[in-house]
Amino acid sequence: MDHRKQQQQQQRSDPRLKKCPFCLKETKYLDYKDYPTMKPFMDYFGNIMKRYYSGLCLKHQKMLKNAIERARFMGMVSYRK
Repeated sequence: MDHRKQQQQQQRSDPRLKKCPFCLKETKYLDYKDYPTMKPFMDYFGNIMKRYYSGLCLKHQKMLKNAIERARFMGMVSYRK
């Protein structure tokens, strides 16, 4: 019994239970020029994190994707390596 209880405590929390940080701040628009806001949702290679890992809702994930694509086009963020 003790082993089972210890195993339950070691399990990671479910990423789906994360709340969207942009919804909590009531963000209406993500600007492509706002690099510090987009940076936590990209990896070292410039790839956009999946919703499962980032915890964003669908609406804000799409906004983030568009903002990053615009920033890439304008040369502010590198294309994926």
